[in-house]
Amino acid sequence: MRRKYLYGVAVIASILWLLWALSPAIFPLLGLEWAPDRIGQWGDAFGGLNALFSALAFVAVLFTLHQQQNQIDEAAQDQHLQRFERTFYELLRLLREAREDVEFRYTDGYDGGTRTKEKNYDELVTGPEAFKRAQFEIRYWAEVEELHAGRVSSSRLAEIYVTNCHDRYESTFAPYYRLLYTILSTIKNDLKLELEEKHRYGNLLRSQLTSHEVALCCYNGLSAVSGSFKELLVEFRIAKYLPEEFGRRILQDHYPPSTFLGRDVTPSKKPIAPQGQIGDDR
Repeated sequence: MRRKYLYGVAVIASILWLLWALSPAIFPLLGLEWAPDRIGQWGDAFGGLNALFSALAFVAVLFTLHQQQNQIDEAAQDQHLQRFERTFYELLRLLREAREDVEFRYTDGYDGGTRTKEKNYDELVTGPEAFKRAQFEIRYWAEVEELHAGRVSSSRLAEIYVTNCHDRYESTFAPYYRLLYTILSTIKNDLKLELEEKHRYGNLLRSQLTSHEVALCCYNGLSAVSGSFKELLVEFRIAKYLPEEFGRRILQDHYPPSTFLGRDVTPSKKPIAPQGQIGDDR
């Protein structure tokens, strides 16, 4: 389309130049006298018009430079997004690998409550099963604490997590949490991503996590060892889809309401959920 415009301007300019060059022959045909001195005076009257054309040409040059700069910026943005996506998906791959290396075994004091314990409950398990059993155990001790002391404080819930999970298998859980923290902070601190793009990558990350992983991440976020991990969990609403049976009710006492809501939902007063049986796994 731009080439057609350029060709059109070139053709018009060529025709005008040709008419000027042939003006001595054309003027007599039109019944006009070709007198250079008079024609010169008449041409001087177009000085203001020439200045206007020069100004328009200058504006056209500025517009062209602006368009070129926009194209350069867009190309740079596209290249940045490509690099970011490569980094993002590579970190996701490493996160999946770290998930498989996580280990966990129930403590001797865990009896499952009303849950039927697994046949191999006393064995060391890895991967998603480790997250599953770790979540069952932390929730179990949190509900035991609720029965004896009422509402569990954030510091006490963090202590339950650290004692029964983190301190026992820190060497396998820590690399996983560090990668998750790195992914979230990388998304948050990127200066070129739009807010909607950050939300999209955060949602994509959340979709890769099981409910057991999300619950354990929230317990970890309450502990002192996690640093600002809790702020990232809240900002990206990692616990948005956490089901009730995976500790949502417990964690709602320790995280702001927005953590569990969509971005287009206004937080309201949280209803009090009924107490379930200890270890109930529906």
